[in-house]
Amino acid sequence: MLKNFLLVLLPLLVLLPGVGSVAQAQICFATPNSGADFQVYEPGGREPLQVLCVGKTVRLKDASGRRLNPAQVYYQKGATIVCSGFTDTTTFYTPTTPGQVVITQNTQNPQPGQSGLIFARTYEVKAAPQPTFTVAVCTPGLVQVIITDTNYDQYTVQIGSGTPVSAVRNTPATYPAANPATVTVTGRYTGAACVAASTQNFTPKSAPQVPILQRLTVQGSSLEAQFAALSAEYQYSLQVADAAATGGYRTVAAVPVGTTSFTLPNAPLPGCYRLLLQDICQPASVALPSQSVCTLALAVTSGNGRNQLSWVTSQPGSFSISRNGSVLAQLPPGTTQYQDTAVVCGTSYSYRVAAATGSTISVSNEAGATTVSNVAPPAPRLLASFNLRNQVELTAQVPRAPTGGQLSYARNGSPIGSSSTRTFRDSLSTPTPSAAQCYTAQFLDACGNRSATSTPVCPVVLTATATNEEGTNIQLNWTAFQSGATSTLSYRVISLSASNAVLSSTAVSSGLTFFDTSPPQNQQVVRYRIEATGQGLNAPTYSNVATVARQVKLFVPTAFSPNGDGLNDVLELKGRYLDNFRFTIIDRNGQQVFQSTSRTQSWDGRIGTASPVPGTYAWRYESTDQAGRRVVQHGSVTIVR
Repeated sequence: MLKNFLLVLLPLLVLLPGVGSVAQAQICFATPNSGADFQVYEPGGREPLQVLCVGKTVRLKDASGRRLNPAQVYYQKGATIVCSGFTDTTTFYTPTTPGQVVITQNTQNPQPGQSGLIFARTYEVKAAPQPTFTVAVCTPGLVQVIITDTNYDQYTVQIGSGTPVSAVRNTPATYPAANPATVTVTGRYTGAACVAASTQNFTPKSAPQVPILQRLTVQGSSLEAQFAALSAEYQYSLQVADAAATGGYRTVAAVPVGTTSFTLPNAPLPGCYRLLLQDICQPASVALPSQSVCTLALAVTSGNGRNQLSWVTSQPGSFSISRNGSVLAQLPPGTTQYQDTAVVCGTSYSYRVAAATGSTISVSNEAGATTVSNVAPPAPRLLASFNLRNQVELTAQVPRAPTGGQLSYARNGSPIGSSSTRTFRDSLSTPTPSAAQCYTAQFLDACGNRSATSTPVCPVVLTATATNEEGTNIQLNWTAFQSGATSTLSYRVISLSASNAVLSSTAVSSGLTFFDTSPPQNQQVVRYRIEATGQGLNAPTYSNVATVARQVKLFVPTAFSPNGDGLNDVLELKGRYLDNFRFTIIDRNGQQVFQSTSRTQSWDGRIGTASPVPGTYAWRYESTDQAGRRVVQHGSVTIVR
């Protein structure tokens, strides 16, 4: 905006500063016919400026056409017209702040004796910041520029070192990419000398790649899409097949780049989906779709001890069935049903179906059912084995029911207890070689259906007896293991230590009898058990532990001679299985003269420090043997010279 003012200063006793005295009074008023005038130009420019810019120097030039003395042409700048105080003859001016400025010119009056002429113009001073804009790299060879600046009246866009072209703010414009890969936007004001420019670099876009939709999973009413990494140079959208839409697909959501998965709530189901790549600048002309992936709709029902799966899909490829997160079956293309018979009544199962085509997978919704049935479950299979405490431990195998339900156990037809687990311990039984000890079980499933009674199983019962007084030959006899199977059984005789560590193991080629002719000599109580394998058993079964307790043997000499000749100088205990004992010697007065608890302790006949006294002494031996029996023996010994 520019306003012109022509004024006369009256009375002006002295026309110009430095000439005459100061006027007594000053009045500024318009003198439109005086011819006073000036213009503002760029230094060296020929077109007058209408707008000034901050920081941009301009030149002030008289335009009255009169021959004026430059030394008597004055200018002042301010917010209003200035009528006095003119001292500046400088014709160059650099605005420092935006807004309005009034430039006042004071020149001599061509009329003799008249006051000087004051002429003023008002200019708009504008700031000149760098213009703002955004750059979007388009399909290879193109770049899109949007000028977001609001300061200037005119803009030009220059790509690389190309020719600048006019542009309009807030209007996307696409340009061929150039070398160097830069965008320069220049802004200018109409009728102004100021111009400002800003530059941004960009990276030319790589060629678009067909997006890869890797996996589609139905989660309730939502749909989860997984895909290969998306390029930040393009925009992507998830589309569903729709015959009424242009091109046969309808966009349902924009997919952000920088992710590899996207969840669409309340998705159109069922449906066939694809991922569409589009150029940011030319979405209609540059569009690459992924392969189409169709959802699977799964339903599950249960009846008669089996779960029935059925599904609907347009997705080609083979199918994979998973149950409770683990793969259950693989099915060929075109399959739409599957029957799961390996289920337990009353148990809940969850299923998914996945269709695989190349590297693409479509996963159905999760569907489940609790198995129901009125069919009796198969009879359990029972294994019976003695533990080392001679308790029978029963292990039941229930076909198609590894857990759940209730098992009832019986011994020789009489109930002994029940358990929901697959193991049971009969701690009240006692091995009886003369009578069979056989067990059965029944299974009650969660639906209330009871199985038939299992085939009886009879564990091995072992007896062991010594065939001679010394117990150096031991005979073992045992009953045959019975489980209803007809295949061959193999037996092994296992010799145990007192702590149940295995000392030896001997295979028995035939029969149910074994003679041990070399039992452990340092072990008073010898222990045995029988191991049976075969008949399809998953693990060995064992007999009870049978023991033979041999007699404690003690030898005490009737006399000894502690005279230092090296012959029978001390009294020593000899024998076998002398453990956990107390040996005491008493003199004729009933006083204890010696006691030991170890075979390494011997008596030299002394009582304290006194020398041995010849005579007869009584002794007593007390012990508890390895079988827990109390042993007491007594006698006498004589000290001779």
